Amino acid sequence: MKTITETVGGAQALLGISFKLQSCFEEALNEQQITFLHMLRCLEGHLPIPVRPYAGTGRIPYQYQPFMRSQFAKNFFQIDTTSKLIERLRADPNLRLLCGFTTIPGKASFSRVFSLLAEAGILPGTLESLVKETFKDKVVYHIGRDSTAINARETVEKKDSEKGTKPLKKRGRPPKNAEKQEKPPTEMENQITESPAVSLGKFNTNCSFGCKKNSQGNVSFWKEYKLHLDVSDSGFPLTACVTGATVHDSMLAIPMEKMTEQRVTFCYSLMDSAYDAQTIKDFIQSRERVPLIDPNKRRKGNCPPLDPAKKERYTIRTSVERANSHLKDNLIPKAIYVKGHSKVSFVLFAAVLCLAALKHLAFLC
Repeated sequence: MKTITETVGGAQALLGISFKLQSCFEEALNEQQITFLHMLRCLEGHLPIPVRPYAGTGRIPYQYQPFMRSQFAKNFFQIDTTSKLIERLRADPNLRLLCGFTTIPGKASFSRVFSLLAEAGILPGTLESLVKETFKDKVVYHIGRDSTAINARETVEKKDSEKGTKPLKKRGRPPKNAEKQEKPPTEMENQITESPAVSLGKFNTNCSFGCKKNSQGNVSFWKEYKLHLDVSDSGFPLTACVTGATVHDSMLAIPMEKMTEQRVTFCYSLMDSAYDAQTIKDFIQSRERVPLIDPNKRRKGNCPPLDPAKKERYTIRTSVERANSHLKDNLIPKAIYVKGHSKVSFVLFAAVLCLAALKHLAFLC
């Protein structure tokens, strides 16, 4: 399967569209389609799309690459359902050519291939490759870390009651001669020595209920998932993780810190009060970086505010809030109809990659 660069004959991507490029399409390209073309050219150098071989009998199978482009089109053009995507591909010859289809498959074919691509898990590695290329030999001074609520249409599984399984603790004071038992390390402390993959594998990834206090101090409730994001000063997404809504933000701080430091070099880690834990601060300082975390007001009388210099630097954290707003307003579908962590992650990572590609093109321009 040809890449998008080979499809349009290697025409220029960042300057004006030449007549040679326009002659490849049946209709005039609008600005949104041109941006989508640039975005595909940016991403496809990092996408390890497998090739479907032809067995020699039966219908020639559809290749995976047009379907992957179609998923990016669903995110970029805000197409909610696969049925609407098929209608758009049939009505828009330019989009059909950009995705690489000569004939439009049926809805079952789209659903089947989307499921295979979601299970393959190729998008997180694509984001890592794009980040390493963009920030090669560069320093990212600040990274902002935050999560955002993701609503989806899925039923929350009921937990089985496990009363009586926890051993009862003996009441009263222990004897004077009794040896003091050391407290086992907390889950956050175990993350310091664990690899990020091991730590992420312990989190709940099923749909669940969650609550979060927004920047205005209001508590909101939602059902399903959380998208955790690390972004640079300019809003470039560096690391992304998808968990269930019950996972607290602070539990992702150490694994994401490790993942981000493998991709870029940075100096400051900016987080809100949900990440205010001494274990997180000590870990970041052990990596010779500076944690800038908004103090949590739950500590009565032991909550020193940030000094003026750190307070001024902390304002850069709005980059992650703007990135989350851009994703939810322009790239994540208004309603996610797929079910399951792998499929929801596939949709969300496709949106994150679209944002990363747009930021990458902005750097080149």
